[in-house]
Amino acid sequence: MRPLKKILHIDDDAVMRMVVQKSLERSGQNFEVINCVTVEDFMGNLSSFNPDLLIIDVVMPIIDGPILLERIRRLGNRTPAIFMTGQESIEFSDREKLEPIIGVIHKPFSPTMLGEDLLNLWKNKA
Repeated sequence: MRPLKKILHIDDDAVMRMVVQKSLERSGQNFEVINCVTVEDFMGNLSSFNPDLLIIDVVMPIIDGPILLERIRRLGNRTPAIFMTGQESIEFSDREKLEPIIGVIHKPFSPTMLGEDLLNLWKNKA
């Protein structure tokens, strides 16, 4: 299993993008993180950055996270994904189209634990 280093994150909330960025920078894991606001920016970085992991907000104004991930999968990209959500629970109608999903991080999350939480999900992906 290759190490987790490169993370591509999309969230429409500027504060959440900053919290994720700072949390991962301060985790001591030497993650490379690119935060995106728009789907266009995210899709552009998907091919140029070649991330190990995608972190996708579930609810966004133009396109919801599961729909975005389904588009990515239709392009043949199988990068493991984690959803972030403020919802108590999350259901996927066609989860098999979205795999591999290695976890869901619920907001609010512990900023001091985010890096470790991601590593645990990464290690447990089979």
